[in-house]
Amino acid sequence: VRAEDVPRFLARGGPSERPVSAAPRFAPGDDVRVKVLSPAGHTRAPRYCRGRAGTIVALHGGHVFPDSNAAGRGEDPRHLYSVRFAARELWGEDAPARDAVYIDLWEPYLAAAS
Repeated sequence: VRAEDVPRFLARGGPSERPVSAAPRFAPGDDVRVKVLSPAGHTRAPRYCRGRAGTIVALHGGHVFPDSNAAGRGEDPRHLYSVRFAARELWGEDAPARDAVYIDLWEPYLAAAS
């Protein structure tokens, strides 16, 4: 892909986008916590954010769920969210107070924050 073609390709959407029959469980502004998972196989939930609290900032729609797909169990489309984490939530009080990290996470990784 040539650099000048990138915007056109991005506008078409990703090849992993799929319809999801269920409504999204979360919306922008919702506080969530990443589940503490220790799967034997593939996951796209980074270990450093498991158990940590963040806020939904965007819903990317339905996408192939990589945990299922990598295990040969099919695409199993799920909602994909962008979640904002304060740097201090991830790395403690020594992290800069104004910094944040945004991580795209699938709905099965998330629970409502209590």
